[in-house]
Amino acid sequence: MGNDKFIELAGKKLSNEISSDENNELLRCLANDASLREQYEALSAYWKHNDAEYADNALAFQKIKSKIKAQEVTEPATPAILTPVKKSVTRYLWRAAAAVVLIAGCAYIFYSKLAVSGHEIAGTAPSAWQHKNTFVREKSTIVLTDGTRITLNSQSSLKYPTSFTGKTREVYLSGEAFFDVHKDHEHPFIIHTEKMNIKVLGTAFNVKSYPNDTSSETTLIRGAIEVTLDDRPSDRIILKPSEKLIVKKGSFSTVHKKENKLAPVTDSSAGTQYVLTSFTRLHQDDSAVLETSWTQNKLIFRDESFADLATRMERWYGVEIKFKNDGMKKYRFSGTYQKESITEALYALQHTENFHYKIKNSTIYIY
Repeated sequence: MGNDKFIELAGKKLSNEISSDENNELLRCLANDASLREQYEALSAYWKHNDAEYADNALAFQKIKSKIKAQEVTEPATPAILTPVKKSVTRYLWRAAAAVVLIAGCAYIFYSKLAVSGHEIAGTAPSAWQHKNTFVREKSTIVLTDGTRITLNSQSSLKYPTSFTGKTREVYLSGEAFFDVHKDHEHPFIIHTEKMNIKVLGTAFNVKSYPNDTSSETTLIRGAIEVTLDDRPSDRIILKPSEKLIVKKGSFSTVHKKENKLAPVTDSSAGTQYVLTSFTRLHQDDSAVLETSWTQNKLIFRDESFADLATRMERWYGVEIKFKNDGMKKYRFSGTYQKESITEALYALQHTENFHYKIKNSTIYIY
């Protein structure tokens, strides 16, 4: 069995998306190949590992290699029998490292098979494309021919074929949308955005990728998705339920789970960077999720900068917000809007920070 096929079966197994025939095929290959069993154990260890330290594959691999190197330095120079504890630690580190290498190394195989050259889907004539666009303060729900349900947020655009043909189901998104993908094990569903490509089998998740935003993100509610980045095709990022992937250009940022604040990380490299974190529940006992609250007609923000909040309010209220003082962009706010007018929303924000505003036509000046 080819390694790319094995990774596909293993991924389906771990995300509970595998069919009976595929499961039997996976069991047969594991029974007949010891190396594949080792790889499967590595993937399973990665899948079950929830430590935030290993959330980002690129950084995790560097940390794992450092730990392995440190472990080797502490070993005697002459051959010696490892104690059970040392054996366990070494085996765990190599297993974790194998998981990262396996995930990254097999990415290109999947990407090359699934990626589409340019922005056309093979076998689909340009005349068969449909386009759906939403304006400010507008949302729209689309049901595709395969049963997939897509809810578009304001100022978003979706490009999709009239009917799906071929081995994959592919669409293009600019903006934000919530996807509830119809399960079809034989025809993976792929969403193309400006910075990333998302492959799913059958799941529910949110994708936010506005052209002018500094970051893009996808939030997984259930199932499993696989993400590849346009300028880093060798990375394959797998999301588990309740995880969120944030993709930024130029600088690397991470999210502290307790405070939910963006903070720079010193270990960064050029190009697109990414991080995995948990999505934000509004309350510990609340099923509502901040990242998908817009589908319930709620504008919810937690410790968000005024600059980022202003961008969301522009789409929410259909206005343009301009700052006279750039220092005010750093103000941070938490709150929930549902039926409030723009003036009521700004008045509420003034209870937290000292600022004034002036409205002229559809433009709001903050000073």
